[in-house]
Formats: sequence, structure tokens, C-alpha cells
Amino acid sequence: MGKLSPIEFEILSHRIYSIMNEARQGVMRVSGSPVVCEAGECLFAAYTAEGYTSVTACGLMLHTVGSQGFIQKIIADQSEHPGIFEGDMFFFNDPLIGGIHASDQAILAPLFYKGQLYGWLGSLTHTPESGAIEPGGMPPSSRSLLHEGFRIEGQKIVVGGKLNPPVVNTIKRAVRDPGFVMLDVHAKIAGLNIGKARMHEMTERYGINTMREVLQGMIDQSADLARAKLRELQDGTWRTIMHGDHNCVDYKHWKVEISLTKKGEELTIDFTGTSPENTGPLNCMLPGTTGSCFVAIASQLFHETMLNYGLMVPVKIIAPEGSMVNVGALSPCCMCPPYPGCSVSAGVTQLIAKMFFTRRKFHGDINSCWSTNMIAPFFGGVNQYGITTGSMFFDCFAGGTGAGVDRDGVNTGAAQMNMESNIADCETNEMVNPVMYLWRRESKDSGGPGMYRGGSGLSFCQVAHNTPALVFGQIGLGSEVSTTPSLCGGYPAGSVKVIAARHINSSERFAKGEVPYSLEDIYNMYSDDVQELPPQSPSAPHPEGSIWAVDSQVAGGGLGDPLDRDPALVKVDLEDGYISERAARELYCVVLDPKSGEVDYKATGAARNKVKEERRARGKVWKEEK
Repeated sequence: MGKLSPIEFEILSHRIYSIMNEARQGVMRVSGSPVVCEAGECLFAAYTAEGYTSVTACGLMLHTVGSQGFIQKIIADQSEHPGIFEGDMFFFNDPLIGGIHASDQAILAPLFYKGQLYGWLGSLTHTPESGAIEPGGMPPSSRSLLHEGFRIEGQKIVVGGKLNPPVVNTIKRAVRDPGFVMLDVHAKIAGLNIGKARMHEMTERYGINTMREVLQGMIDQSADLARAKLRELQDGTWRTIMHGDHNCVDYKHWKVEISLTKKGEELTIDFTGTSPENTGPLNCMLPGTTGSCFVAIASQLFHETMLNYGLMVPVKIIAPEGSMVNVGALSPCCMCPPYPGCSVSAGVTQLIAKMFFTRRKFHGDINSCWSTNMIAPFFGGVNQYGITTGSMFFDCFAGGTGAGVDRDGVNTGAAQMNMESNIADCETNEMVNPVMYLWRRESKDSGGPGMYRGGSGLSFCQVAHNTPALVFGQIGLGSEVSTTPSLCGGYPAGSVKVIAARHINSSERFAKGEVPYSLEDIYNMYSDDVQELPPQSPSAPHPEGSIWAVDSQVAGGGLGDPLDRDPALVKVDLEDGYISERAARELYCVVLDPKSGEVDYKATGAARNKVKEERRARGKVWKEEK
């Protein structure tokens, strides 16, 4: 801590934290992308002079640790030549170095005071267009990193405070929608200018040595608090396996095998046994796996501390080379954030929950798995303004959270990787993109059943609208096997369904008042044209009036036996539309009086006892062989 008192340190560290949030808000307000300004896919952080993350603005956790790799690479490669100077800003989006995939585009700026480097600022956004072989930045057709768009390794996009035209032109000429991409670039630069100005004011007042001390002190404090919490928990090893059902080529099972070992004040996360690299882009390079681990560690285990590198000081990650969580330099990896990255985050969350069971003090922090059954549509073509475009919809950020030991999960609560995640208003998406929504609502029977129910996910339906040419596809998992498991006898989240009806004249039907409001309506109205799609579908033409719909996605896992759920809560869930009559009857075994609609507790008890007897009859006692 040096010369600062604890009170001075707290005041100054929270001042820097406030600056990071102010700068992040600046980025979100300049960007015109719904992904950034609505969904909040934006990181802003401060780093030490050596490139270690000191503090991250609340919001996107996925890149908190991975982004520091960009700065450390700049220091290693450019300190001597061409040099790092006041007014420089560096563009980076290489997933082998930091970030997660080519759409995670960062700009980094050194902090100087009177010629001395004392820290860095970093601004990163998910920019959906990267010039990949399909629009939207996350192409299912990718079979190599070379298919996933442009990659720039630390080029100076700003030199001496002025934009560097060759780098700017390289980016603009590599993408379908240069206007949108450059708006994100300008937004990041605006945020960095805000952050630099505020940090300069602090340095003027408190001095460069104090600023260095605070930036390093925040890391040290988080590391100390992380070690202290680990010491309170029981030593042991906990294991889980997360499953996937598609690899962007066809239906093929893969697994992420995770063990978590806690010993003293150290934590080891071991991925030995994980499936080898996928043919398609459902892979992570090591920074992506590290970032996905950080999401669970920061949100579940060390949520009391600041988001910085200190939380990873007591953590060791073992990720075998060649497995899908540590692939090589040119391997496809654009799907890392949602799959397998979300599987890593959810799996580590589950293991932390199991570890928390060793101390009653932490039972209130236990969460079942957050949503991993994501469907994210992407599109490209010509929008309603005649501009060539390519982007994605992030409705999947309204994910259901996992249930706790004394509470249901939050319905359409958040994406775990981004604690401030949001979804764009339907009207915002319609204003910017060539689509029209028919519905968007919480999905029935999506949250995992249990004594406490997992948070429900989202269902939505869109129509290609006011566009002369549009291609459409989606990325996702969980149509054959639920990828979101549960805890303590709860059930996993529901599986997903994606359907499309192309080459139909929906406008004429709409004009007659024939508008579908459910998947069943689409099947009934367009039975000959409805196609059920796999969760990973490459882009295909969707002419004006084409319909696509997604149901039962991004929901949380349940906790505890559904037969132990309070029947009154089941009745409320049924009335509120979170579960169906069939689920109430068959999964929760709750009987309602047909006349009054109230719970028949005697009949419910009998129905539950019958199921328990059937379970005991099927059960088997395993005896150890001598």
C-alpha cells in the first residue's frame, strides 16, 4: 500500500472506478450499434504500466483479463520500435493474443504524465461485422481463423492524437458496413479521450507515484481478498461435464470436462478430458477460455471485490493443447463466447456452487447453471435504407439465471458474461435493421424445473421487412440436448427450437389479419413451407416476408426435486405463463381442482407419492465388490 492510508486508497480507487464507468458510458452513447449501446457489449478498463488489469467498469466481465494480453503484446513488440508515445492508440482484435474472437475489437491508449508512462486504458466493443465469410462476425461456415474476418495486431490507429489513415482504410475496406464499424471505432476513441482527461486531472492533483500505487494496489487488494475467501472454504475436488449437440457441421456430441480443485488459498481449474478441437468454430483459444473462467469466478466466487487481474492470481488453469478450449493459431474460434465459452462459465459456476455447500455461510450465494442454450440470429444484405449491412441480434442476452437454494432464478435476467446486459427494444432493432417483430416474450417451460425453478428464457419471431435482399442464419446449441444442467435433483433448462418459413407472401396474410402469435400458428398457417432448423445454420436467402422464430432459449437450471416445490408456487407459475398445464401435471405432479382452480393438496400428495414409489422401484442399490 506504500504511503497511502486505507481511507485514501479507498477514495482514490473508487474515483478511478467511477472514471472507468463514465468513459464506458461515453462509448455506449457515441456508438450507434444496438449491440453496444443497448446490449452493453462494451468493456472499459484501466491497467498498470506493465499491462495488468487494475479495474474494470461494471458490465462486461468476459474480457477483463484477456484484454491485458493486448497491452502486454504492445509493450513486448513496440516499446523500442516504433515506440510508445503520448497520443498513440493501438487497435487489436487477434483472438490468439487477447479478447475472444475477431469481433472483439479493442483500442488501447497509454497514460503518460510529463513524459512518464504510468498506466494504460482499454476500450473494447463487440462489433458484429468483421468481414468474415458470412455477415455478423460469427460465421458457422468458418473452418479456419482465416474465414473469420480481418485481424489487426496492435497497429497505431491514432498517432500523436490524430487518426492514422492507412489503418482506418484497412478496416473500412475489410468489412461490409464500414460506417457502422467506424462508428464503434470513434466511440472507443471518444471513451479513451474521456478516460485520459479524467485520469490526467487525478494525476495532476495526486501525483504520478500515487496513481501507480493505486493502480497496483487495486490488484493486490483483490488478490488478498480472493485468497482470504478461499481459505474459508473446504479443500476438495469437484467435477462436472458440459455437453453440446452440434459442431457447426452437423449434429455431433462434444463435451467440456471440468474439475475444480481447491487447496488452501489456491484454486485449479482443469479441462483434461475435454473433446478435441471441433471442425467448425465451436472452439476457444486460451484467452477465451481464461475469460470464460473469469466470468464465473468474478460473478460467483469473488463478487465482493473489484473486477481485475487480482482475482486470477490464486487461480491456475489447465487447458490441454488441441482440446476445444485451447486450439491453435489458425483454428476457427468465432463461436467461443457463447459456445463453448458459456459452457465453461456455467460449468465453473456449478462447481463453485458445489464448493459453497461445504460452508453454510455461503449457501445464499449458491446458483445453479446460468443459461447456455443460446440462439443468436445473424443477417446480411441490404437494409431498408439501401445500405449494405451485416450484424446480429442479441436478444439472447435476456437469459434466465440459475435457481438458488432458497429462490427461483431470474426470468430473462441477464447474460452471465455481462452483469449489465440488456436487450434492444424491438423498435430499436426494427429502426436499424430490415426486420419486423411479431412477438418477443418469456418462453413457457424453458426454465429448469426444480424445488426452485430456473429463470425462464426468451421466445421471439421476426419477419424480413422492407429489404430487397437478405441472408439469414443463426448460431446456437441445445435443440437435441439441453446444455444447461441443474443442481441437487433439479431438471435442466428446456431445449431450443428454431423454425423458418421462407418464400412465402406473409404480407398479404397480415393484411387480412392473419398474423401468427406462436410456433403452432406458423405451422398451421404455412405448413408446407415451415422448416425446422438446426441450432447452427449458415446464412441462406430469406426474401421479403420470410419468417423465422426461436423458442425456449437461454434459460437457467433448476435446483432441487420438482416434487418438493410448493404447489402454490406451481399454481402461480402456471397462471403467469411460465409453465404449461402439462408441466404442472407431469413434472411437478400438482393437481388443481377442476371447478375452483385451487390446488388439491390431497390429490397432489398422492400423485407425488406415486411418482416417488415408481422411482424407488426403478432404483438400484450399488454394492462395492469385494
